[in-house]
Amino acid sequence: MASITVADLRQAEAEERRKEPISNIRVRALWKHVTAANGRVVGSDTARARYRGMIWGTCLVLGGPSLWLTINPVDVHDPIAQIFVGERIDLDNFNPHLGPDSSHCAENIASNPFAASEYFNFIVNTTLETLFGIKKQGPQTNSKVGVLGPLKGYFGVVEAQGRGSFHVHMLLWLANTPNAEEMHEKLQEECFREQIQTYINANVCTHLDDLGEQDIKSMLRNSELPYSRPPDPQQADWAEKTHQLECQLVRSQQVHTCSIGTCLRRINGHFTCKRKAPWPLSDENYVDNRGNWGLKRTYGYINGYCPLLLTTMRCNNDLKINTNGADTKDVAFYITAYATKKQNKTHNLSALMASAMPYHTANLLYEDIRERNRLLLYRCINVINRETELSGPQVASYLMGYGDTFTSHNYAPLYTSSLFSTVRQELLNASSSLESHESTR
Repeated sequence: MASITVADLRQAEAEERRKEPISNIRVRALWKHVTAANGRVVGSDTARARYRGMIWGTCLVLGGPSLWLTINPVDVHDPIAQIFVGERIDLDNFNPHLGPDSSHCAENIASNPFAASEYFNFIVNTTLETLFGIKKQGPQTNSKVGVLGPLKGYFGVVEAQGRGSFHVHMLLWLANTPNAEEMHEKLQEECFREQIQTYINANVCTHLDDLGEQDIKSMLRNSELPYSRPPDPQQADWAEKTHQLECQLVRSQQVHTCSIGTCLRRINGHFTCKRKAPWPLSDENYVDNRGNWGLKRTYGYINGYCPLLLTTMRCNNDLKINTNGADTKDVAFYITAYATKKQNKTHNLSALMASAMPYHTANLLYEDIRERNRLLLYRCINVINRETELSGPQVASYLMGYGDTFTSHNYAPLYTSSLFSTVRQELLNASSSLESHESTR
């Protein structure tokens, strides 16, 4: 790597811009070492890629994931978030007409990224413990029956949106679920499919009988609904109030609107929604013997949601189940890649390393080649991470030690490169010895 020149990196810059493989073997070696070292930097793409190994390790222990959940808390309007920024709000005797207005709420969150990250960490952990009945305490995970049933594990990856607010993509493992082979056998039993359908009816919804397509189109969208408290389950009219709130929240949080700036992509001259809306309509929930399942949907733009999660957190959510059917058999691969996907890339890595090279060659502090290469890696990593876009809440979350994952288990890395190299060399030596022995005979 010590022989790399600025011209080498400029050539790699042009190849990267054209989305071609890097041809220079020395630059490829530099890339490899920079990528490996950058994995120790929190928030980097390499660090996030490590989560894939953790998810697959969890699958080896707990089996395939049962549920795929996305939660998008509304920090701008949630009164709990306003308490974190210092507003005096009485949640025991909550009055939605008292307290800061929506503009003031938004200003509070925008000016206090620490409070935004603290709120998100608090609300997700509280949801896991109170709604889902699972809590991590040191090396142990304690679980009881929650709204989704008994859970034995979870793995969530935090992602920041354009304005800096957080949402989490989470894999959930239900207890006592059959493995993939057993699942295919049980799906042939009608009673088992009915059990899955009952579970879907209780936990995933895209339809309300008293909220048709025309009703949704005529309703006004109330974005300030999150500035409220969920109905008290101790009150006699809890069910009625919860249903009314669900109808309003479906309109404001769960109806998907296609637009060019968000989801529409031009394919073959036509705009197509990357989220595949409108989604298929159906008169009822169903599960077939191959594991394919669907939801009752009479309006193609309502995204599937968990009713109790929607009415409790008053925020957008998305819940899907994994039955190992044709539509879901590859879900673990997809969601693992999606949950740990790279942040938006706004720079050319080879160009950034090329910008660091003149300073490096002009300031060689060591004669030892190993130390010079170490310093080159250090300077390349610095210039790359300086261009990484992180929102204020992300920085605050890393500084506070919250990180960007929610996990039910602890993980220890297993570095297998040396092991594989040793095994490969032993096999080659054994093969050579065998050939030598045969030729001697």
